[in-house]
Amino acid sequence: MTKIPLFPLNMVVLPFEKVPLHIFEPRYKKMISESIENNSPFGIVLNNNGSVDSVGCTLNVTKVIKHYESGEYDLIATGKKCFQIIDKSKEGNLWIGNIEYMEGPIIEEGNLLKSVQNKYLELVIKLGKEKDFEQYIDKEISFQFLVGISLPTDIKRNILLLENENKRLYYINDLFKKVLSQKIETNERDLPEA
Repeated sequence: MTKIPLFPLNMVVLPFEKVPLHIFEPRYKKMISESIENNSPFGIVLNNNGSVDSVGCTLNVTKVIKHYESGEYDLIATGKKCFQIIDKSKEGNLWIGNIEYMEGPIIEEGNLLKSVQNKYLELVIKLGKEKDFEQYIDKEISFQFLVGISLPTDIKRNILLLENENKRLYYINDLFKKVLSQKIETNERDLPEA
């Protein structure tokens, strides 16, 4: 088990995701200061109406945009690993979680990965993101396909709860299939009748 400080927010973060944060509360200013100093992770967990969710994602500060004289921070943190909270306790006014990391993504070969890659590239083209197309080609891990895609919190939480890479790839494949079919239907409806 690993101990990390928990940061309950009204959001779910996934590995590889870059998150802009403004840190202003004293307890979190101290947490971030220690995280930067020690290059140590903290965990963002969903705040469910005042209670801390049982799953989350560790993040590391990857860029400090501004450090104010007041100790506040504007920064970018990047999601690293999914975890499950075994138990938690308050140290002062900060939640500390005893966590276990969930199974890390193992690259899956085969038809499912190829299907997700194809649907992802089709989505990239439909969204008009052909510029710098090379950056979209080398993705091989489920979470990489979701970087830069704005998803509702409940869908992100569902993905976080899936215990292995295969299940995540199936979920994402299905999600992309639904999104692509909606886009196509919308485009067909927008066409003038002949």
